[in-house]
Amino acid sequence: MKQHASRLDERHDANDPLRMSKFSIRRSSVQQLLCMLFMHIFLIIAGVVSLAQGNWLILALSVGAYIPLILHTIIIAINIPRLVEVEVWIRRLGAGDFEHSVEPWGNDEVSSVVIVLEALRQNSIRALNIDTVTQLSEELRDRNAELEQALADLQDSQDRIISQQKLAELGELTSGVAHEMRNPLQFIRNFTESSQELSEELQELLNESGDFNREEAVEIVNDIVGNMERIEHHANRLNYIASAMMILDRGTGGGFRSVDLNRLVIEQTDLGHKAIQAYEPGFEAAVNLDLNPTLDEIEVVPEDIARAIINLVMNACESMAERRRLAEGEYGPQLTVSTDSTDDGVIMLVRDNGTGLSQEVKERMFNPFYTTRKTPRNTGLGLSLVWDIVREHGGSVAAASVRGEYTELRVVLPTSPASESMDAAE
Repeated sequence: MKQHASRLDERHDANDPLRMSKFSIRRSSVQQLLCMLFMHIFLIIAGVVSLAQGNWLILALSVGAYIPLILHTIIIAINIPRLVEVEVWIRRLGAGDFEHSVEPWGNDEVSSVVIVLEALRQNSIRALNIDTVTQLSEELRDRNAELEQALADLQDSQDRIISQQKLAELGELTSGVAHEMRNPLQFIRNFTESSQELSEELQELLNESGDFNREEAVEIVNDIVGNMERIEHHANRLNYIASAMMILDRGTGGGFRSVDLNRLVIEQTDLGHKAIQAYEPGFEAAVNLDLNPTLDEIEVVPEDIARAIINLVMNACESMAERRRLAEGEYGPQLTVSTDSTDDGVIMLVRDNGTGLSQEVKERMFNPFYTTRKTPRNTGLGLSLVWDIVREHGGSVAAASVRGEYTELRVVLPTSPASESMDAAE
C-alpha cells in the first residue's frame, strides 16, 4: 500500500493544478528529442564503420534510414514548441487565467486542440461572467434594500425634524404675539367697561321722571358707538393675528391654491417682527413694505409659503438685532420686503441692514443645521426649510450681501406650479 501511494505521489506534481502526469507533453517532447539524438548518433557511427569496412549494404541502409530520421526530427522540432505552449496554456487555464490564449497554426491535430481549448476558454469566461453578474446582482439587490431602508429612516428623521422646527416656530411666534394680543384685549376690556358705564348712565337718564336732556343722551349714545367702533377695530386686529397664526398651524395638507402673495407678506412680516421682539426687548425695526398692487394671485401651498416668509423675516430681524447689540453708535434697523412680477412668475425680496454675511456663510447658509447663532432656539433649519419649500414650488432662492452693511434674499416663484411640484405637494 505504501509503495502504491508512493508511486501515486510520484505521478502527481504538487504544483500542478490539473494533477497531470509527470510524463507530460514537455517531458515526452524532451524524451523524443533524446531518442532522435541517440538514433542520429547511432546511424552516423554505423555509416562511418560500414564505410571503413567497405560494407556498402550497411552504408546504404544507414543512409536510407538517416534521411527519414532527419525529416522526422524537423517535424518534431517544429511541433515541440507548439505542444509545450499548449501545455502551458492548459496549466494556466486550470489556474484560472483566462486572459492567455494561443493562436492556431496549420490544420494538424495541435491546431484542432488549440481551437477546442479556445472554445473552452470562451465558455469559461461566459460562465464566469454570468456567475459574476449573478453575484453582483445579489449584492446590488441587498445594497438597494439597505439604501431603501436608510432612505426611509432618513425621511422619517427629516419629517420629525421638520415637525420640531414647525413647533419651534409656533413657540417663538406664540411668545412674540402674546404681547401684541394683550394690548387689543386690554383696549377691548377698557372700552367694554366704559360702554357698560355709559349704558348704565343712559338707563338712569331714561328712568328719570319728566323731561330728560336729549343732548346728553345723544352724547352718551355717540360715546357708546365710538367705543363699539374701537372694540371692533381691536377685535379685527386680534382676528388678523389669529388668522396669520392659523396659517402656520395648518401644516401642508391644503395643497396648491390661488393666494394673494401680498396679503401673506403683510401678515407674516408683522408676525415675524413681533416674534423677535419677544426675545429682543426694545428691538423695533422700521418695516417698509414695497408691494406691487397689480400682482396677480399665484398657485402655491399657502401654509408653506407663509412659513418661508416668516423664516426669512425672522432671520433678517435676528441679524439686525445682533448688529443693534454690537453697534457702538446710533443704528436704526430697517427691514424692506417687496414683491414684483416677472414674465413667468413673481419675485419677493427681503432686505435688512443687519450684520451681513461672509462668503463662507453665503455658501453654507441653506445647509440643514448650519447656523452662526449658538442659542437653543436657533436650530439651523429655518433657511434650509425655506430652500426646500421654494424648490418644491419650482422656484429659486439667492442671497446677496455685503458684510456689515446688508443682506438681501431673493425668492422667485412661478405663477403656476409644475406638475412635478403638485405631485410632491400631494
